[in-house]
Amino acid sequence: HSSPQKEDNEEEDIGIILGSPTKVLSSSSPVETPVKSPAPAASASSIDNNDQEFQDETHTCHLFEGRSKYLSPSGLHFIANHQYRPSEYTHLDNLLNPFWTYLTECLPLWLAPNMVTTLGGMHCALAYGVMWYYCPDFDTTPPDWVVMLAGYCAFAYYTLDCMDGKQARRTGSSSPLGQLFDHGFDCICTLFFVATFSSYLEIGGTHWFNMLQTSLQFAFFMAQWEEYHTLVLPHNAGKWCGVTEVNYASALGAICVSLIDREAFFQKSMEDTLAPLGLTGGVVKDMELRHFLLCGWGGMSLILMGLSLKRTLCHPRIAGEDMDASEIRFNRINALSKLASPFLLCVAAFIVPPEFIRTRYLSVVLGCALSLLTKKMIVFSMAKMPYAIIQTDIFPFIFAAIWIRYDTRLTKEGGDFVFGVLSIWYAYRLLRWVNVAINQICAKLGIYCFRLKKRDD
Repeated sequence: HSSPQKEDNEEEDIGIILGSPTKVLSSSSPVETPVKSPAPAASASSIDNNDQEFQDETHTCHLFEGRSKYLSPSGLHFIANHQYRPSEYTHLDNLLNPFWTYLTECLPLWLAPNMVTTLGGMHCALAYGVMWYYCPDFDTTPPDWVVMLAGYCAFAYYTLDCMDGKQARRTGSSSPLGQLFDHGFDCICTLFFVATFSSYLEIGGTHWFNMLQTSLQFAFFMAQWEEYHTLVLPHNAGKWCGVTEVNYASALGAICVSLIDREAFFQKSMEDTLAPLGLTGGVVKDMELRHFLLCGWGGMSLILMGLSLKRTLCHPRIAGEDMDASEIRFNRINALSKLASPFLLCVAAFIVPPEFIRTRYLSVVLGCALSLLTKKMIVFSMAKMPYAIIQTDIFPFIFAAIWIRYDTRLTKEGGDFVFGVLSIWYAYRLLRWVNVAINQICAKLGIYCFRLKKRDD
C-alpha cells in the first residue's frame, strides 16, 4: 500500500483505471515485510532473496492452466520480493494528498490496512445492493436518494482506497498482499460503477449495457495485462487526467444527476440537446444523449486500450534492441494471446439476446467471470507465473451463451435459471480462488490478512 504522493523520499507506486493510485510498497529496499521480523515458526516460509533458484515465467507460453491454476513455490517467492513500480502522479493527486493524509491520521493504529480497503469496498456493496433493490435490471430510474447514495459511496470508496497505503506505513505493515487486496477490490467494484451508470441511463436489456460493462472491464484487464509484461501499471493519461479524476468525477456526476429529471435529460435527442447552442446535431441529431455519451465512452476506451497495446508491444521486455525479429514476433504473439480469454467472454456477452435474459444476471455472471480472470492476471504478474492462453473458467459462460442463443426450445424462464445458477457458480469460483491465494501469501509472509499481529504458526 502507499499514497499517490511521495513521502519521506520513498518511491511509491500507483493504481489503475477506476482504482486508486495508492497501492504501493516502498522501492527503497528489496523487500518490505509487514512486521518487524518474521515469526520464528514461519522460518521455512521466510522470504528468500536468492532469485537464482527461481525463474521468471511471464514470457512462457501455456495453452491451458494445468498446474499453474494456483500459486507455485516460485510464484510465492516472487510475490514476497515484489516491488510495485509507479507511473506519474496527476496534479489532483498531489493536491488531495494532504487531505488523504489528514484523514488517515484520524484512524486508530490497531486498524489493519486491508480493513481500510474492505471498508471502502463495503460502501460499493451497500450502494450496489440498494440499487439492485430499486432498479433490478437497469431499465427503470431509481429514486433520487439512491443515486445520491451511489455518488457518496463512490466518493467514500475511492477516498478510503487512497488511505489504506498510508495506514500501512503508519502501522509498519506494508506487504505485497496489500497490492493484491487493493487491486482485487478495485476489480470487483467495477460492477458498482457499471450498475450506477446503467441505472440512471436506463440501458438495461440492450446491447448498450453490454458495451458499457465489457469496455470497462476489458480496459481494466488490459491495464493489468500491461503491468504483467512491462512491470509498470498505467493509471493516468498525462498530468491532468487519471484514476483520481475519473473516480471523483463519477461520484460528483452521480450526485448532480440525482437532482435532475434523468429521463428527460438523458433520453432527449441530440438535436434538442444542441439546439440552445445553435447547432443542429448533424448525423447524430436523432441519437439520444445517453447513447451519444456511451459512444464517447466507447471511443475513449478504444483509445486507451490502443495506447496500452502500443506501450506493451513496443516495450523493451517484448521488443528489445538486443532481440532478433523471430524473438520479438514470438513475444508479441505470446503477449496478445493472453487477451484471448477475456476477449472471448466479451464477445459471448453480445451473443446472448438482451431481451431474453435478465440484465442483472448477465451482469453478475460476466462481471464475476472477468473479475476472476483479472485477479489471476494481477497475482500472476506479481508471481511472475505463466498466464495461460485459455482460461478454463470462460467455458461455462460461453457454452451458456451459445445454448441460449441457438436453442429455440429454451424459454426465458429457463434462460434466467441457467444464468442464475452461473451467478452462484462464478461467485463461488471467485471467492474460492481469492481465498486460496490470500492464504498462500499470508503463510509465505507470516502475516494475517486483517490483523497487524504477526503469525506464530
